[in-house]
Amino acid sequence: MEPMIIRQSVGIDVAKDDFKVCYGSINVKMEHSIIAESSFDNSLKGMEQLVIWLSTVLNSSDDLYIIMEATGIYHERLCYFLHSQGFQVSVMPSGRVKKYAESLQQRSKTDLLDAKMLCVLGLERSVDLWEPAREVLQDLKNLSRERGQLVKEQSALKCKLHALEYSFGVHEKVVSRLKSRLELIAVQIKEVESEMHEVVVGDEELSTKTSQLTSIPGISFISAMVVIAETRGFQGIKSAKQLTSYTGYDVVHRESGLYKGKTSISKRGNSHIRSALHMPSLTAVRCNPTLKPFYQRLKAKKAKPIIGLVAVQRKLLCLMFTLWKTDAFYDPNYEKSAEALASA
Repeated sequence: MEPMIIRQSVGIDVAKDDFKVCYGSINVKMEHSIIAESSFDNSLKGMEQLVIWLSTVLNSSDDLYIIMEATGIYHERLCYFLHSQGFQVSVMPSGRVKKYAESLQQRSKTDLLDAKMLCVLGLERSVDLWEPAREVLQDLKNLSRERGQLVKEQSALKCKLHALEYSFGVHEKVVSRLKSRLELIAVQIKEVESEMHEVVVGDEELSTKTSQLTSIPGISFISAMVVIAETRGFQGIKSAKQLTSYTGYDVVHRESGLYKGKTSISKRGNSHIRSALHMPSLTAVRCNPTLKPFYQRLKAKKAKPIIGLVAVQRKLLCLMFTLWKTDAFYDPNYEKSAEALASA
């Protein structure tokens, strides 16, 4: 009699044009086996074929987890489709997947081997289930990223225009067309920001949460929108530590014996949030009643001011997370009140 199967897992490695699939199971003796492998087009037809294929290889859908790695945007459509079909989906952070893959000492790397690795990960490790974002948050994310791209283009064109204006023999029409593109981008940025405001105003809960986050000195409407959109309203984030890891603000120490390397943040996380919090940190160190003295203390101890600014960004992010979860507005006297209660 074969040992009873206690868990099934499907690992999917998603690329732009296709995705590789590996199905396996693990029994009560903790012995796992790879049962089937396949490949499908990354299209609606390919996703439908995947569901048909799963129905032929699965004994049942009980204790089945579908594991994917967060790879840009290519996995998103597949996540939504499988979730709508009733499957339990888990999207693993790239950092965690990389560390697990290193533990297997797997020398070769192919898409199919990555799918197999994700399958085994799903069998051996506990995973968090993925849930789709509310439609309003998905709209906000699309608008936020569009605005971010427009701002990058605007900055690049301004630099180019500045260089042309100080160059010799530049044709006037070249400068004129460049200025026209800058004017168009400025109009489009305003349009996107107006649409973002409409999205927020149209959702009562989101409107209240946004007011709470922007009550923090230094946090603007746009900064709050980027953080909310990129974290899907802090969905699935259970602690400040998890949040800092997701955004790449987690501190990495490099020490071994007598060697003491450079300590820095990992930057292995959502770069959109880190970019969005740079300007708020500059404002916070001037006007935020709690973060200003915090920054000044760090600045006196650290060799570079940027270290203090990054610490302020991390503090701002954790503060936004706390206000969101506690459904509260910013209280500048909170720390003083907490100290008074502790000493009483």
